[in-house]
Amino acid sequence: MENPSYLALSHQSALRRQMETVANNLANTNTTGYRGERLLFAQYLTPKAGNPGIGGDGAQKLAFVEGIGTYRDTRPGQAIKTDAPLDMMINGNAYFVVETPVGPRYTRDGNFRLDNTGRIVNTEGFALLDRNNRPITVNPNEPSIEITKQGDVINGTNNVGRVRLVSFVDDQALTRLGGGLYASTQDPVPADARAEIHQGILEGSNVVSVTELTQMLDITRRYESAQRIIDSEHDRARRAIDRLARVA
Repeated sequence: MENPSYLALSHQSALRRQMETVANNLANTNTTGYRGERLLFAQYLTPKAGNPGIGGDGAQKLAFVEGIGTYRDTRPGQAIKTDAPLDMMINGNAYFVVETPVGPRYTRDGNFRLDNTGRIVNTEGFALLDRNNRPITVNPNEPSIEITKQGDVINGTNNVGRVRLVSFVDDQALTRLGGGLYASTQDPVPADARAEIHQGILEGSNVVSVTELTQMLDITRRYESAQRIIDSEHDRARRAIDRLARVA
């Protein structure tokens, strides 16, 4: 295979990964607390493909493109007013903490409800933790639930706990899991005191569908352009082989 074909294939491989990232963003346009991702690229060099029996400058390199990872867009999503007493939105760089069978996990998705024991849980049934790492439990027979901006949960006249909010030195090091959850090998730290909780509001996805669709069209055009290069190289090689066969 000739060098132009190698370069075009490298480009197509990176574009496929980029398309997968864009498609995942579009699929989560309406996912509460979702934050879009972008693919990171890097250049790597490799010796040019040579022709057997023909000398050349071995120091010459080809520059290929490689997808090396993703980074997360940490801009907040749109505020969606629901007036549901257990819906919460964080204003600031912080995460809720929920208890799972494999340890604490972190989320921006504030869509909570009560389970049959009165615990505040997320859609997966994992309990929301307070500052003492205990599940927050309310009296199901007491209809009044107020959540202050500082995270205090007032059930009737009783303060049943303060929602734990945490942050991380490097948000990009968080590992995305299913159900809007994140895992981290970093130790979380208490969130900045300026972080607030707003009751009756959810944070929507920060994905802008028009932007993603535009990028998807651009990726499709570039992929087709790379394919034309491969097809052109294939035709050039076929014509060269036909000519050599006639000479022979």
